[in-house]
Amino acid sequence: MKNIIFVLSIFILFSCGETTKKTPEKTQENSKETSVLIVNYELNEMTLEDHAKLGSEVVGNFAPGKIDGLIGKTFIGNVDKGIFGGVYYFASSSSLDAYLDSELWKGIVAHPNLVNFKTDTYGIASISDISNGIASMRKMANDQNQVSDNSVLVVNYELNEMTLEDHAKLGSEVVGNFAPGKIDGLIGKTFIGNVDKGIFGGVYYFASSSSLDAYLDSELWKGIVAHPNLVNFKTDTYGIAPLSVISNGVPIL
Repeated sequence: MKNIIFVLSIFILFSCGETTKKTPEKTQENSKETSVLIVNYELNEMTLEDHAKLGSEVVGNFAPGKIDGLIGKTFIGNVDKGIFGGVYYFASSSSLDAYLDSELWKGIVAHPNLVNFKTDTYGIASISDISNGIASMRKMANDQNQVSDNSVLVVNYELNEMTLEDHAKLGSEVVGNFAPGKIDGLIGKTFIGNVDKGIFGGVYYFASSSSLDAYLDSELWKGIVAHPNLVNFKTDTYGIAPLSVISNGVPIL
């Protein structure tokens, strides 16, 4: 997980002056120690109904305080593509590593009806504080009735002839576009990166699938994907299971 610490030091070092003023020292320290795990899998001989039932049976394991260092887990799914999984926020890379070595995790990946697992780990840039992307600082839903069409967008890309320093500078220049109220329906964006794999991007939470679609049709998004130094974009969209409220996984404004 050294890559997580490194990418964060780069982001923090090259954040603009305005970011430093707006981000309390404690917030930057929290973001240094925050890691994201994104898990995807497919179903094997399991109906959507049985999968939902399984989720309701296991979600209590992810309630606050149940797993050391876990801030929250969002249960995600894209029925059209047959992809399900979770977005986990951890207080440290070591707690993320410990989870992936736990009996709980080993039991999940050994389930005969959950197959083709894919796990990706990232560090979080401190500028995510400006875009309401620090999980421990967000307002979270506490009632499943608050969750209807809430959606998640995960974006990945690679760098082309761009240094980490210049990438960090770009982040500090654009983050203001993602501050609360700037994009209709956007609840928050977490700026993520894995230096070892050369993968960067963001995890976005939207209040509805329509607001997510509108963002992907916006001039802002078109400008991002047209940037000559950002290449090989990959976008994945998901719905959020209402039971994610139990696992502290549904941010709201």
